[in-house]
Amino acid sequence: MCGRYSVNLENSKSEFKPETILNNKEIFSFSNFDISPSSLSPIIFKKEKKYNFEFSRWGFSFDWLPKGRVLFNIRSETIDQKSFSKEILKNQRCLIPFSAYFEWQTNEDKNKKKYKIFTRDKISYFGGIYMETQVQKCFSIITTSSRDNIAHIHKRNPLIIDKKNINSWFSTQYNDFLLNKDLELNFEEV
Repeated sequence: MCGRYSVNLENSKSEFKPETILNNKEIFSFSNFDISPSSLSPIIFKKEKKYNFEFSRWGFSFDWLPKGRVLFNIRSETIDQKSFSKEILKNQRCLIPFSAYFEWQTNEDKNKKKYKIFTRDKISYFGGIYMETQVQKCFSIITTSSRDNIAHIHKRNPLIIDKKNINSWFSTQYNDFLLNKDLELNFEEV
């Protein structure tokens, strides 16, 4: 389950086309090493066959949530069954760029260890969904069961979309991505 992550788009400019960077200068000068729910962070979404980059608030606000709470993660197992998310999943998928995310492991003594989890790439992408409110866009990260090599840290992790599957993320069946566990995750205690 992802409750904190970091992104440094300034250091990952080589991953993008020059015109994309030029058209999104504010996005590509963004870096934050402690993004938490309700923070603004960049997302990528597709509209009219074009990739769009925009700052968005992390977490959905609903009347049925306790006051001050946001729904910042959505379980992959139920996202296509919930009334509020099944239509959004079809038409409003997004990618959330990240450099690393953080998990806390609780041991028998109730002490917590913080771990930084990352891929070998400078920038990677969480799979997510977004909504538009009257004020701004907001997004939620899709979570799934943990990969084998990090299951001892936390039982769930964000759905990570491999770079080679970015185009597919916006056009193919959602369930195909739940089976993709090929991307290697690394971790270190911080």
